[in-house]
Amino acid sequence: MNQSADLHNEALLSAYNAAFSDLGLRFRWSQATLDFFDDVSNEVARITAYIERFQSHLLNAYDADFLAQLIFDRKNQFYRGAVAQ
Repeated sequence: MNQSADLHNEALLSAYNAAFSDLGLRFRWSQATLDFFDDVSNEVARITAYIERFQSHLLNAYDADFLAQLIFDRKNQFYRGAVAQ
């Protein structure tokens, strides 16, 4: 991976983990998590797949699509802030 891709992935992971924390979700993603779901075509689908596979208990209280979109939107807020700096 080149330096630009590394910086992008660092910012992406930081934004995801900030979003999880901000939403009170007690999980963290690593590069291995991103790699595991690399074959999933878009980010909302990737988040949904993660929730369904590793955090399915959340589906007792939340619709998967709603929760994935909420996480995605919050992640984007943090990502934009990180990239702007």
